[in-house]
Amino acid sequence: MIAWLLSVRGLAVLLVVSLAANLFFGGMLVGRFTGQVTQDSQTRRSIQAMLAPLPDAKRELVRKEIGAAMPRVREQFAALQKARATLAAEMLKPVPDSAALERGFAAVQAHTMAIGAELQQAMVRALPALTLDERRALVQALARRQTGGALPLP
Repeated sequence: MIAWLLSVRGLAVLLVVSLAANLFFGGMLVGRFTGQVTQDSQTRRSIQAMLAPLPDAKRELVRKEIGAAMPRVREQFAALQKARATLAAEMLKPVPDSAALERGFAAVQAHTMAIGAELQQAMVRALPALTLDERRALVQALARRQTGGALPLP
């Protein structure tokens, strides 16, 4: 067995296996970082699309309010990622614990709702500074972004 590993063929097989493992783990690491960046840029694109119809000064005002909420949003997002990982680990156990699954799903839901609440509060703080027409344009842009078509407004 040792002689085979020391042979040219054995070393070539070990090299290929090592290379494959390094590519796999490197891909996982890169995916972990780019996944977060993709999520962040996707959120940023949604916000930009929603704010596009507003005049520059009002767009900056809303961005400022959203920016003020972002540290708390990022904290909740990190907690959400941990809760998802914990839930996934529990789901992959040979015999999952029902109570742990319930706690895991509740944690994921709580962090998801907290993220939404932070962003909604930023909008609540910014909306009074917008005119009715600006708020209408914001709602229509948001509706197009979420459903693919504008909602009829009264």
